[in-house]
Amino acid sequence: MRSAAWAQSAPPPGTLDLRTNGDTPAQPSPTPTPAAGEPEVLVAEVVVEGTDDPELIEQVYKAIRTRAGEVSTRSQLREDINAVFATGFFADVRAVPSDTPLGVRVTFEVKPNPILKAVRTEGAKVLDPEVLKKAFADQEGRVLNFGELQAAVAEIEQWYADKGYVLAKVTDVRSSEDGTLTLEIAEGEIEDIRVQGNTRTRDFIITRELKTKPGDVFNRNQIQKDLQAVFDLNLFQDVNVGLNPGQDPNKVVVVVNVEERRTGTLSGTIGVSSATGVFAGLNVSEENLGGNNQSASFNVQVGTNETLFDLNFTDPRIATLEIPTSYNVNIANQQSSSFVFNEGLTLPNGDPVRINRLGGGVTFSRPIGGNWRASLGTRVQFVEARNSNGEQERFDVLGNPITFSASGQDSYTTLRFGLVHDSRDNPNSPSQGSVFRLSTEQSVRLLENGLNANRLETSYSQFIPVKLFETRSERPQVLAFDVRAGTTIGDLAPYDAFPIGGGSSVRGFFEGGVGSGRSFATATAELRFPLFDPVGAVVFADYGTDLGSGAAVIGNPAAVRNKPGSGLGLGAGIRIQSPLGPLRIDYAIGQGEAGRPQLHFGIGEKF
Repeated sequence: MRSAAWAQSAPPPGTLDLRTNGDTPAQPSPTPTPAAGEPEVLVAEVVVEGTDDPELIEQVYKAIRTRAGEVSTRSQLREDINAVFATGFFADVRAVPSDTPLGVRVTFEVKPNPILKAVRTEGAKVLDPEVLKKAFADQEGRVLNFGELQAAVAEIEQWYADKGYVLAKVTDVRSSEDGTLTLEIAEGEIEDIRVQGNTRTRDFIITRELKTKPGDVFNRNQIQKDLQAVFDLNLFQDVNVGLNPGQDPNKVVVVVNVEERRTGTLSGTIGVSSATGVFAGLNVSEENLGGNNQSASFNVQVGTNETLFDLNFTDPRIATLEIPTSYNVNIANQQSSSFVFNEGLTLPNGDPVRINRLGGGVTFSRPIGGNWRASLGTRVQFVEARNSNGEQERFDVLGNPITFSASGQDSYTTLRFGLVHDSRDNPNSPSQGSVFRLSTEQSVRLLENGLNANRLETSYSQFIPVKLFETRSERPQVLAFDVRAGTTIGDLAPYDAFPIGGGSSVRGFFEGGVGSGRSFATATAELRFPLFDPVGAVVFADYGTDLGSGAAVIGNPAAVRNKPGSGLGLGAGIRIQSPLGPLRIDYAIGQGEAGRPQLHFGIGEKF
């Protein structure tokens, strides 16, 4: 019987063949029927050479079907070679038959993989070293196994995917004779970021909103946040992202596609509210001046209780500052009815007291970490009381002063600092979270008839989702609580006393009907719940007090108008969701002699 040398070529030394996919070789099965005309030989002996490791020798014997005392063929030996490769422990396998007096001896010459001593990476910037260490922890100090290697590679790629690095992949694996394993990783580095679709908005207005930068590894989660930040500029109808190949095949070019919307508006309004009465207004605005995301607006509003002319310019982000910082410039003239000098005791000629404020200022605002935001601004303002003919008035019908200065006109030069912590899920209709506000406004006597004073105000609102009963809407039921307080230290003009009572204070009383003091505190509890989309309801309780400070106001205007100084209001209301925000209609009954059934209405929640 002639013998023949059968062998299968193996991968070049120093490389690993991952084609086995980590499959476990099947258990030996009966020798297959040979192909027609293929010679058969009787196997007298099966030998494994190339390793003294009993575990590896056992792996070979388990994988092969060739057995001593049975016949075999060339095809059978090829299958055995593949099966030994499939165990994952060997870099090279050959089957060499030789003649013996008793038959053919088949020698499986194997070259084991090196013992794994170290793992390193090339091209990895964001991979956590602990992830790499954990993936290969069970293999260190052992003969490298291709199947376990593939599982470790899959674990690493899965870590990338879970973290949002969806382009990352292991592109090559190399081993060396000293037991060092090298993983070549293409993480999906960003070569460049480009903007498409913007015909008016400048590119940097968009790219500065992106925390993702060229050189970063592409991360789907961060890109989604970046796209939301761009959309929140309110300049675009649609924002999406595309990927193009970079000049380096392992890198990508991120393309931000935008569709601009119309940003200039001319609008008119007509309405009614508890505080301003019937009013009509005209507004002209542009939200993207020069493609810089700067806005300017001019607003005119004329009503039974208020007249307003307002000019605003806002830059939401100063380009030269790394931390997003906005500033607003405002010039306004507002004339509105006083809620301190009301209740039928007005001016000597019977006209209601109208407070005219003319001034302007600038305010800067920036985030300071977490949900905190701080603001700092300055303002100059001139204030006087007027009658319906626009003539200045100094005293009310009882002879009590309305202004602080004897001239009838007060001036303010103020520096204001504000602090806000806002964790609400929705600023217009919150269902959970809280908002805290604190402000201090210092006025100094720089101009004629100036006042020296500090006005402190603070508020805290908490929103708690609950489910007390079933409704026909998916919108949540919410328990809402609000507390506010304030005081003025130093000079206080009577018209600037804190008015308590009304739709934005204690419902069930006229505006300012509870009192007006140098200090105040209010508290509100509401249960807000949907009825059916888009209608909801609310039940509430309001309480307010001047903390006994009414007499500290010049002329004590609250006492002479028989305002109680504190009050409780109970009621219920309807909310109708609209593009402008919730339309609010509340009916409340104030407790005590000053309280009476009142209907309050407006746009937006009370807090």
